[in-house]
Amino acid sequence: MKQQFKYIIGAGALMASVSVGCKKSFFNRPPESQSTVGTYYQTTAEVQSSTDILYAAPWFGLNGKALLAIGDLQAGNAVCYAGTDGEFDAFNNFSEGNATLAVQSAWNSLYTVVAQANALLNNLPGAVPASVPAAVVNNALGEARVLRAAAYFYLVRNFGNVPIITNPTAFTGTFQTVPTNPVSDVYKFIILDLLYGEANCTPGVANTGHVSSASASGLLAKVYLYEQNYDSARIEAEKVINSGEFGLAGLDFTSINYTNQFELVGNNSNESMIALQWTSNGGYGFGNQIQSVIADGENGNYLTGTGDGYGELGPSWDLQDAFVADADTGTYPNVGRRHGIIMLGGDYYPELHKAAGGYTVPLTVDCQGVHASLKKYVVGTPADNNGESAAQATSNNTYILRYADIYLIEAEAIIGKAAGVAAGTAIPFSTTSADPTALKYLNLVRQRAGLAPLTSFTYQQLFNERRLELAIEGEFWYDLQRLDGFNNAHHPIAEAIIGAQNRGNSSGAGTAANNYTDYTRNTLYVTPTDANFLLPPPATDAEADPMLLQPPVPYKF
Repeated sequence: MKQQFKYIIGAGALMASVSVGCKKSFFNRPPESQSTVGTYYQTTAEVQSSTDILYAAPWFGLNGKALLAIGDLQAGNAVCYAGTDGEFDAFNNFSEGNATLAVQSAWNSLYTVVAQANALLNNLPGAVPASVPAAVVNNALGEARVLRAAAYFYLVRNFGNVPIITNPTAFTGTFQTVPTNPVSDVYKFIILDLLYGEANCTPGVANTGHVSSASASGLLAKVYLYEQNYDSARIEAEKVINSGEFGLAGLDFTSINYTNQFELVGNNSNESMIALQWTSNGGYGFGNQIQSVIADGENGNYLTGTGDGYGELGPSWDLQDAFVADADTGTYPNVGRRHGIIMLGGDYYPELHKAAGGYTVPLTVDCQGVHASLKKYVVGTPADNNGESAAQATSNNTYILRYADIYLIEAEAIIGKAAGVAAGTAIPFSTTSADPTALKYLNLVRQRAGLAPLTSFTYQQLFNERRLELAIEGEFWYDLQRLDGFNNAHHPIAEAIIGAQNRGNSSGAGTAANNYTDYTRNTLYVTPTDANFLLPPPATDAEADPMLLQPPVPYKF
């Protein structure tokens, strides 16, 4: 059996239908007998729309369960009962293996993005007539390379050494012997793609849902930060800041606040730099499924109005306590970040069930036994969203990169440089900075959250700020993963942090006489090993290509 792609035209955009079998080529090469993108896109409008698919359907296998299982569940931001969902359970205690569905989904999805990008990059240049301006063609190629870079950034962080594929037809007869390439080469490849995108993508267009030149600069800043190339990370972050293209919701622009930017009203706002563009019109597979997964299970159907809302993840005690420790506890109308991430009993949300005057979280809320539930990416019923939500499909975007991250990258580049550590070496948590530029940007993020400004900060405080700002966006795991230094196979600092997280639920539902607070926290502590910081290649792919399990081979640039 094999995996096959069929490219079809639909509303001026390249769409993909995928059938998946048990043995396949992991790089999802399009069959030579099928029509490719090179057959189409003869006008400026067609070339401009050629990248639309890269922002949606190919990412579906990562978006939702895999994104949250990897980025937040195993990181300790979220918890689930044993037996809740096979796609989640293993990530709660680091028992995921090469047959775990979320591992397979993430790998397949990300290589599908790579395949779609490669189809454009290989076929578009030779197919476009001279009547289409070169800048339009180069912009489309730049977009494809930025999205391919984003996919490889997830791949290398999740799986380590992975194959770099640019022309899958070159492997038609040899897909069983494709080697992986070293992490350092994958990062170099990502950087080359992003430099091309930075030079060729149109400036100032991120609010259309397509990446801009500054979007490429922003992702490049993040990649350099992970490499601990602090000088380059700061240069790229400042390109974004100086572009004037972006701002913080609720601070630089007030049409939406922190909470709203994860709802439909926040789609492609000024804070959005790279985002997946979902639509509920096509149902499952085309819409954002996150709401259906995390909306409070007990009250989920009421929240979504579409028969889903399974409450499969709850906010961990550790995450809840982190917000309390940071005094980030605002409630409506003076809401902070916590209100946009975690629902607590008594919280009020005017955007949910608008026709009924809003939604007040019941004091009995108890998703996954942690007496709270998750809010980020929960958007409500079809009536709350002008009909743009459906069962397991909403039309709100998923962020790959947003502007607040750039401010935190700038601050970290400054403190990291001052720490004087070499790549592969941890920045000591005790490292302190009073640099005015770093403080300026860190305090802007804190100001938007309603927190007092700092006059100096430690690296540990910055790390905690990143956790709270980006919680339930599939980010925290990667911050933990890099704490001990770039591409370091040993993770003593991260292992100690994770080992101290309480991943338990609770006993006793509480009583009305005590506002349902008289429950007992159960404790569950799990400490990962170094081997747990990378996922294994999926079993089906390793069976088809045993080279995936062999030492990497340098990539020929």
